[in-house]
Parts: sequence; C-alpha cells; structure tokens
Amino acid sequence: MAEDIDAFDYKILALLQEDGRISMTDLAERVGLSPSPCARRVKRLEEEGYIDCYVALLNAKRLGVALTVFINIRLASQTRAAFDKFDAEVATIPEIVGCHLLTGAFDYLVQVRVGDIEEFRDFMRDKLTAIEGVVETQSSIVLEQLKSTTSIPFRTRSTRTSNSSIIQR
Repeated sequence: MAEDIDAFDYKILALLQEDGRISMTDLAERVGLSPSPCARRVKRLEEEGYIDCYVALLNAKRLGVALTVFINIRLASQTRAAFDKFDAEVATIPEIVGCHLLTGAFDYLVQVRVGDIEEFRDFMRDKLTAIEGVVETQSSIVLEQLKSTTSIPFRTRSTRTSNSSIIQR
C-alpha cells in the first residue's frame, strides 16, 4: 500500500483513470483543491511513478482487429535463456497486446488482437509457433467481452473503500 499519498491523491488518481484528459481546473474542482496545489500533486504523482503515462483507448472493432484470443504457451525449457529469448521475440510482435509469465502448467498467457480467424491462423503458423522453444499452445477465442477496464483497483488506507467510491458525483 502506498504510504506517502493521501485522500486528495487517491481522488486525483481515481479521476485521472476515469478521464485522463480532464482539465486541471475541473480536476481541482472535483478534488476540492485550487488548481495550483492540484497541479503540483499531479506532477508529484507522475514523478514518483504512480502515474505511468496518459493514453487514448482505441476502438479495436473500428480499426479492424476485433478478434481477441488468449493463448497459453509452454516452452521446451524453463531456463533463464529460454525465457529471455521468448520475451525478446514477443516484444517484436504487434498482434500480441499482452503477455504474462505464469505459474502452473503453462509458462505464458498472451493476449492477441487480429482481424478474423484467418489472420489468427496465419499468426499462429507464421509468428507464434515460429518462436524457437514454443512446444505447446492452447487457444481460447473470445466470443463476447463482458468487462474491460484499464482502471487499477486500489483502496485508500483510511477508508478501505474501492476507488469507484472515492469519486463523489
């Protein structure tokens, strides 16, 4: 738990997760501070690494990459060199939008975005299984996305409430 941020900081973080383009004036008003102290807090939260970056979330369907697939991957070897080689290869493949090192039966879980099943077939054949050391994959095609968020859940020290309850409307 973050020890050096207070209730104002938590409110700022919650509001910025909801709308990263909110003006400093509106943010300050919603948090209950004047703009200058609010801006100083945002700058400090950025400098201390609580805020990594600001992004625009794009519509995958409109951009022609509506098919989401999660793929479990097992490597032939669980050595540091094998993991490093796989990590480096994955970093170069734009269709892989998420990659997680796992415990259990599989070594990795990757999230892939492609246009359709034919593109997925080509991706598997030409890119993923072409990575040296990949010996097994298990794919799950997403039929419907029920929830997707970029918000990180957090709880304040004093209230133990979720960030959605921090924002007072």
